[in-house]
Amino acid sequence: MSRSYGLAHLSMMAVPPARLAFVAAEAGFDFTGFRLTPSPSTGIDHAVLGNDRALDALSRAVKEEDVNILDVEVIRMIDPSCVVTARPLLEAAQALGARYVIATVEDEDPLRRVETLAQIAEMAAEHGTSIAVEFMLFSAAKNLDTCVQIVTQCGAPNVVVLADSLHLERSGGHPSDLRLYPSELFAYAQICSAPGAGPAPDAQAARSEGVHGRLMPDEGDLPVREFIAALPPETTLTVESPIKGQSDPADPVALAREMLASAHRVAGDHA
Repeated sequence: MSRSYGLAHLSMMAVPPARLAFVAAEAGFDFTGFRLTPSPSTGIDHAVLGNDRALDALSRAVKEEDVNILDVEVIRMIDPSCVVTARPLLEAAQALGARYVIATVEDEDPLRRVETLAQIAEMAAEHGTSIAVEFMLFSAAKNLDTCVQIVTQCGAPNVVVLADSLHLERSGGHPSDLRLYPSELFAYAQICSAPGAGPAPDAQAARSEGVHGRLMPDEGDLPVREFIAALPPETTLTVESPIKGQSDPADPVALAREMLASAHRVAGDHA
C-alpha cells in the first residue's frame, strides 16, 4: 500500500492558504492543511475565520487546485468555553472539506477536558469532520500516553491522536511506544527531524524548537524512520518542518518539492 503525504501549513506559515493549496498540488502532495486561527508564536493571522468572502475564495482555490484538505487548526481546549468558540473553525472545516480539526489540550482538569473534548467531537460530527488531538510537552497532554488516555476516555468515534516525530522524542517517548495502542488512533502523523536526540530540557525549549528549529524529515538526529515504521501502513504522513528562515520562502514550490522528496526518502518509498 502506498502512503499518502500532506504538507502542513507550519512548514511555510507565512504563505497564504490559497497560495499553499497551489503549492501543495504543484509539488505533488496528496493533502495540505491550513492554520486558520491566529498564531501567537509567529504573529501570523491569515484573516480567514470570520470573513465569509475570504473563506469562499479559499474554498474556490481548493476546488481549482484539486487538492485534498487534511486538517485545519487549531482548537485550544483551555476550558469549556472553547466549545462555543470552536464553531467558526468547524464551519470552515466543513466548507473546505477538511477531514480533521486539530485540537490541543490546555486544561489540566482531567475530567473537564474529557467532557470538553466529547462536546467538541459531537459538534465536529455535525459539521462532517473529526478531531485530531495533538500532544506536546508544552501542553496539558504532555506525552503520548496522556493523549491516548484523553482520547479513549472521550470515547467519540471521530477523535484520533495526532503524533509528531519531534513531540514524541522531546516528551521522552520512543517510536516503539506507538505500537502499544490501537492502530486506528493514528490516522495521520506529522514528521520532521531536528538536531540532537532525547527529551527537551524544558517545555519552553520544546515550544521554541517546534516553531523555529526543525529540519527536513531525513536530516538531523531524530529516529524518523523508526517512527514511520511503527505506524500503520495506511497512516498519512504530513511534513511539518518549519525551517529557520523559510516561513515565507522565495520559491515555496521548490521548498515543498524538497520536503516531499525528503519524506519519501525517510519513509523508504519513491514518488
